[in-house]
Amino acid sequence: MINKNNVGKIVGVLFFCMIFIFYSVEAELNNSFNKQPVATLSGDVFYVGGSGSGNYTKIQDAVDNASDGDTVFVFDKASPYHENILIGKSIFLIGEDKNMVVIDADFKGMAVTITADNVVVSGFTMIHPPAEHFNNWESELVNIVSVENVTIKDNIMQQNQIYLGGNRGGVILRNSSYCFIQNNTISKGDDTRPSAGVAVILGSTFNNVSGNEIYNYTGGVYIESCSDNIFYMNYLHNNMNGLQINLGYNNTIISNIINFNTDEGIRLDGGFNSVIFGNIITDNGEGGDLDRGIGIIGGSDNFISYNHISNNDPSGIDIISINNIITNNEISHNNIGVYCDTGYNNHITKNNFIFNKKNGYFEVGILYSKNYWDKNYWNRPRSIPYPIFGKLVGFFNMFRWVNFDWHPALKPYDI
Repeated sequence: MINKNNVGKIVGVLFFCMIFIFYSVEAELNNSFNKQPVATLSGDVFYVGGSGSGNYTKIQDAVDNASDGDTVFVFDKASPYHENILIGKSIFLIGEDKNMVVIDADFKGMAVTITADNVVVSGFTMIHPPAEHFNNWESELVNIVSVENVTIKDNIMQQNQIYLGGNRGGVILRNSSYCFIQNNTISKGDDTRPSAGVAVILGSTFNNVSGNEIYNYTGGVYIESCSDNIFYMNYLHNNMNGLQINLGYNNTIISNIINFNTDEGIRLDGGFNSVIFGNIITDNGEGGDLDRGIGIIGGSDNFISYNHISNNDPSGIDIISINNIITNNEISHNNIGVYCDTGYNNHITKNNFIFNKKNGYFEVGILYSKNYWDKNYWNRPRSIPYPIFGKLVGFFNMFRWVNFDWHPALKPYDI
């Protein structure tokens, strides 16, 4: 039998073991995120648009004549290039200057379609994908289909036309894995039809979307039916939703800046086992009932930690799922800091709640009423339990209910 005097010691040991495991996982994640694809130019080099002998006038002609491992280098002198380029071999397609080398798709098709593994496309401005398609996702600038190890890096993508139908995206990955979408600027005009700066769909896995600036889309980044992808250090602003996951799991959202999105900064709609870590999420939402910094709709086992979430209107985090851990976040200047809807067994711990209109709120069914609030900082030092008011919903009635943070923090956490 365990001696009562030793219980505290055992709990302390278990606590420090958990902290060690947590920070070990954090270090491993940071190491994996810092890995970059190795893109070394090799093979023959085919030149496009230059003044020397043997230069091609069309990018597609050079691509067709290249072999696996070759490089197609495009000069800015003959820009813009009015083409719809198909890459079906493992090559490097490199522009001289991303601000000067323009691929104009002329509304006829994608600027670049990739159907081969081990392709790199870098150094271009891409404009004018198709304006009229009534099937989903047929109006992209870059279309990546059923491949591995493709890198789209250091490009500018602009979609300024009005679309007549269908979804559209800057970059789309369909059933593709181990790809890198990095350091691109992806923007769209004011058209409000469904769109995404980067769409990761149809079973795409183990992709890295990082360092991109994406704005003016319905979803800055859109993930559907995908798993094990990383979204790291992107700047997602002035979209409807900064990042949205539909039916995805084991996706990681870390160290992004997500602000001034009209509805939600991050929306998990059927996402589970997701990691949301170290993001700066500010000023999202324009005041509607569904506006918030983070919305979790129907997922489970999400792990949300170390986020700086401020000035979101009306809510910082919205939870409608089970078994979520929300810890070490800065949650401030929101209408509702954390909003739980039809969720249970969520752990909301060690967050800073500062200057929210409501720090926490929930609407849950009678069978799903158990959420855990613990060791949070609530605007000021508190030595007595802090109440979180909400409602139980069922049988067409609503009843006032309350949860408690039994151990509120005496000072804000250093996040």
